[in-house]
Order: sequence, then C-alpha cells, then structure tokens
Amino acid sequence: MSEQCECDFISVGDVVEHKMNTSVFGIVIGIAGSLIYIRTSPTLAVLSFHEWELQLTEDDELPPTPAKAEEKPSNVIAVDFTKPRVLKKSTKTAGEA
Repeated sequence: MSEQCECDFISVGDVVEHKMNTSVFGIVIGIAGSLIYIRTSPTLAVLSFHEWELQLTEDDELPPTPAKAEEKPSNVIAVDFTKPRVLKKSTKTAGEA
C-alpha cells in the first residue's frame, strides 16, 4: 500500500520561488520552524521567508513532459556540403563586383 501524497511540503534541497515575486527563487538550505532559508539565484545571497510565502517550482516525483518534435518546413532543401557541386554561372554583370 503505497499512497502518493499530492502535498507541497518544502524540504531542504527543493527549488522554491516567492509567490508574490517569482524573480526571487533558489534552493532551500535550512528550515527553522516556519522560516525557510534559501540560497537565491544568481546572487547566492541567503534569504529567509515564511513557508506560506514560498512555492515549489520543481517536482522530482513527476517525470518532465516530453518536448514536441519540430515539424520540418516544406520549403527547406537539404544540402550535402561534403559532395562537390558545379555552380551555375549566370551573371549579367560580368567583371563587376
């Protein structure tokens, strides 16, 4: 009997972001009661927030969603640059640069 919890408990090592300012995010490095200490990115400053101010940004339990394969445009012609080609010479301005 394995029960999956859909909880969003924050623990050390989780990547979290601030709910009101999502440009503040980082890794949880410590917990003291309701205060959670995070090392922010990219400044590496240590900030403390209450647990209700933060939200998880990653869920390690769920696999990442697969990326969609890009469709090849119909007007693209593949060119093999390893083979020699004869270039067509059709210039009206011979000798002009």
